[in-house]
Amino acid sequence: MLSDVNVNESDLNRGWQRYFNARTQEVIEEGVATGDTEEKYHLNPEVITKAWGDEIDDKSWFAETRLKQIDDESWQFIAQSDGRGELVFQLFFNGRRVEEYSPDALKSRFAVWFVEPQNIADEEATFKWTEFLDGEFWENLRSELLQVQNPRTINICRKNSVAAGDNMEGIEDAIQYKFRDCELAVDEDPLANNTEIEEYIDGPILFGAKTDDNNHLLVCECDLSPDHVHLHYVRDGKPSHLADSEYAETIQNFVREKVIRYNDLSAKKEDIPQTLRWLVVLFGAIGVSQFVPLFFFFGVSPSSQIVTDTLILVRVGSLIIGLAIIVYLLLPVIRFRRFSWIRD
Repeated sequence: MLSDVNVNESDLNRGWQRYFNARTQEVIEEGVATGDTEEKYHLNPEVITKAWGDEIDDKSWFAETRLKQIDDESWQFIAQSDGRGELVFQLFFNGRRVEEYSPDALKSRFAVWFVEPQNIADEEATFKWTEFLDGEFWENLRSELLQVQNPRTINICRKNSVAAGDNMEGIEDAIQYKFRDCELAVDEDPLANNTEIEEYIDGPILFGAKTDDNNHLLVCECDLSPDHVHLHYVRDGKPSHLADSEYAETIQNFVREKVIRYNDLSAKKEDIPQTLRWLVVLFGAIGVSQFVPLFFFFGVSPSSQIVTDTLILVRVGSLIIGLAIIVYLLLPVIRFRRFSWIRD
């Protein structure tokens, strides 16, 4: 590891021995003791962990850190970061233990090895101890955390919207319709095949759709976006970026347009009674009797044929205009009645 931390072997002194437990052993050759002895060195995890933790503290990357011993071969390095919350680094001095551990960047849970494993399950969330000594380590990790912890929801509609309040079942029908339109199988109980997703999603999951063997879209009201009905994209049991799904945006756009349309028609429908009242008042004020003084003004007798014909035209015109306005006003009601959550 010397090259990783830019240390020349010639710079070392006997101080390195404090990181090891030393014991003297007899030299055995071909099963026979030679009478000579040699020193054997084994890592001292407790001393190494404390020195490593102190070195990280000196870099001022974290607001607060603490070490917690789990057993003889593993520790926890718990750090409070600026803007990323609490991060937990599990320190291992046994390669097999690293392979058995399940780090998870989504849960801010990482593995750090001091003895190299043969296989690493999640390389993005597993580090060798020397990486922390790199001056750019925290900036790189913070960038990765910002990327991996981006919101993994895509909002469909607000739960307090008119559409959700009036017809939540209609919104669910629209989502399921679009699932099927995208040739996805609707799953009424997605948790049955995704039990591990409960570790990431805290709140009601309404239903879902299977996109292939290991990937699902979930319709949810969980705490990640509690004011909205929203979508999650789940890959291999973990929330993933919605941009990775070829269906999420299509489904969102379809249903959101339906919700916006429903809200708009509902608002126009509610405005009709008030508008009609104003029209009644207006037509009452502009009655036929209002035209009679005009004939006197122009010297025309109210009993003449021209006055009679004009008043008939006024009445017919008013009736046509009134009916046209009423039909125009009633169009939102007609459209509202014909509104469908499942038709394109």
